[in-house]
Amino acid sequence: MKISLVGKVALVTGAGSGIGRGVAQVLAKVGAHVVAVDVNAATAKETAERITRDGGKATGLAGDVSSDASMIGVMERVAKDLGGGLHVLVNNAGVELFKGIQDTSYTDWDKIVDVDLKGVFISTKAGLPLLKKAGGSGGAYIVNIASVHAHATVPNLTAYAAAKGGVVGMTRSLSMELGPLGIRVNSISPGFVDTPMVQRWLNSMPNPQAELERVHKLHAVPRIGTPEDIGQMIAFLASGYADFVVGANLTIDGGLTNRLQH
Repeated sequence: MKISLVGKVALVTGAGSGIGRGVAQVLAKVGAHVVAVDVNAATAKETAERITRDGGKATGLAGDVSSDASMIGVMERVAKDLGGGLHVLVNNAGVELFKGIQDTSYTDWDKIVDVDLKGVFISTKAGLPLLKKAGGSGGAYIVNIASVHAHATVPNLTAYAAAKGGVVGMTRSLSMELGPLGIRVNSISPGFVDTPMVQRWLNSMPNPQAELERVHKLHAVPRIGTPEDIGQMIAFLASGYADFVVGANLTIDGGLTNRLQH
């Protein structure tokens, strides 16, 4: 089985680092023209440059998923520059907040929900005309990045867990609404992945290395994930091999939640 996205356009939000960058690089390796979108224009451009240096096709664009005007502008640019539909949309952009309800301000709450949940809505709505165009001529695919914290979580992640739970619920509803238009929608719930977000959390611990070793042992395979692990699953979901996978939430966590749930 060889996955090929040659001739397809794939847009990844939050592509300036972490999971988003890894996903963008994997999709480019299987032939997609990747539009790397990030609120930080410099890191979006850096991701695109890395892809082109490796022989792939990519465009780096600044885009704020919490702003409808910003994402409409991004989609207009995609339509103008790439001249067709949008075949793959990966709603990955997200921010974290390690606070319980007592310490979470209303501003904190709004920021998490605006990016992690509302951002999925905004980007999908803005991209819908291009997705419908691709859906009517062979199929389009949306993959929303949720989290294991939508299902099995820990204390002091109140806003983050709520937003990611909402992403899973939105995915189910969108899959039924958009499926008849030729647009398949699924979500992925990663566990620990080696990203700047996880590194910031580890660095907040008294002994980061000891904490990392503890986390490794929570997994059925003794390691945390890589952005490429997530990208490979998304490449599969965006291929014809997964045409009957619709409205699903796939947990990619190295067996982590098997332990969290007991």
